[in-house]
Amino acid sequence: MKQVLLVAAVLMLFGSACSAVTKEAPPSSPQAAPKPTTKFTTVAEGCELLERETIAKYVPGAACSLKLQDNSQTQNGDGEAILERWPRYEPKTFSGEAGFHAVAEIGLKINQDTYAENQKSAAQGTSGTGSSQRPVAGVGDKAELYYRAGTESENNLTMTTGVLVSSWGNASLLIYYWHYQPTATNNGAGLSEQKMAKTLIAITRDVYDDLS
Repeated sequence: MKQVLLVAAVLMLFGSACSAVTKEAPPSSPQAAPKPTTKFTTVAEGCELLERETIAKYVPGAACSLKLQDNSQTQNGDGEAILERWPRYEPKTFSGEAGFHAVAEIGLKINQDTYAENQKSAAQGTSGTGSSQRPVAGVGDKAELYYRAGTESENNLTMTTGVLVSSWGNASLLIYYWHYQPTATNNGAGLSEQKMAKTLIAITRDVYDDLS
């Protein structure tokens, strides 16, 4: 009987020790997500960022002009050259042949992170009734869509505004898109959020194709 009690006591002590070891073991911490390693060094000139097919489909009849910031010569804190491209695509007149009129404006910076700044600009540019914001997957490292539903503008046109903010490696990209169509079309609803997203994603990917 004494031997049985002795064995039971030993087993209880062994079980307590194992339990203590299990409780003291620290939980494994999740591994940090890898940082983006994409680093671009060259980019096409401002008015060469969009292919002719992209212009014909999303900003038909548009002519390209460059904003003052385009190709400005500056450096970041690490002494790297900041490459800037600021083209604007806009038709001279609204012919109505395509059934809509559109304007696209691109702001691209290489070697300077302007994602947060671009978010603020996009939010301000789409503020008001019918505005929304959501993340977009499959574009660069991260992207967000800002949208404002159609509002009636002059000349019996409905204007819909969309902005796509994205970042890929050392590139920060901001694309504005204004879509105009006759107010009588779709009861003045303008371009839907889904179609706006499709348009801006296509333009964004076209710009990223010019980076290397």
